[in-house]
Formats: sequence, C-alpha cells, structure tokens
Amino acid sequence: MSEDELYVKQFKAWRTEQELLLKQINYDIEVSRRKIELNEKQKELHLKRVNIGIQEFNNWAETTNRKERLELLKEVEACLN
Repeated sequence: MSEDELYVKQFKAWRTEQELLLKQINYDIEVSRRKIELNEKQKELHLKRVNIGIQEFNNWAETTNRKERLELLKEVEACLN
C-alpha cells in the first residue's frame, strides 16, 4: 500500500469517526431536551403539591383563629451563570 493510499484510508476512517461523534452529539442533545421536558413537568407538579399544602395550612390557621398565613410559592427562574 502506498503512502497516498494509506493517507486516504486513514482519512476515511477519521471521517467515519467524526460522523459517529456527530450522531452521538445529536443523540445527547435529544436526551437533554427530553430531560428538560421531564424536569419542567416535575417542577410544575412540585409547585402544585407545595401550594396545596400551603392552602391546607392557611385553611387550618383560619379555622383555628391563628394569625399565621403562608404565601403560595411562585415559580422562580433559575440563574445558571
């Protein structure tokens, strides 16, 4: 095998590796998108559950003539700096 043929063969192998790497990156992006969707749903459900508990506490406080009241949680945007 000549040097030129060896170079072509190695370059083709490198290109195949890069194609596989690109596929892996695209797969990782899709998995990350799905995780984000699931985390958004989890966050929504968590906020609802916590606020139900707070409402129940406030109802209890009202029926027992307590002054304490808790504010409902509001969604907080995360700062990822």
